[in-house]
Amino acid sequence: MKRAGPWGDALSFLQQATRVTIVEVCGPDEEKASLGRLEDVAHYLSYHRIKGEPKVMLEQKGAGAETLIRIAWEEDADLLVTGAYGHSRLGDWIFGGMTRELLATSSICCLMSH
Repeated sequence: MKRAGPWGDALSFLQQATRVTIVEVCGPDEEKASLGRLEDVAHYLSYHRIKGEPKVMLEQKGAGAETLIRIAWEEDADLLVTGAYGHSRLGDWIFGGMTRELLATSSICCLMSH
């Protein structure tokens, strides 16, 4: 099976974890699709003997990174594994950039991969 983005890059860390929570922050009309994506990640991780618990969280007013960091704190996470994807400068300016926000504000160690 080919490596799947940041989860593939983090396998050695995830295999040593006592608990893995798979989170996606999404809008209210995206919950079902989000859960499907999370279940795909959980299925991928299960091939590597990693049990991940999917968790969909609703984004509140463009604060996706803030929500993700809050969840990580609540879960007592040591490591935040994320994809790092760039968009155009205009898109980041209009919609904000999760990667940029995480890099600027996270006090939890982040492993980012693209």
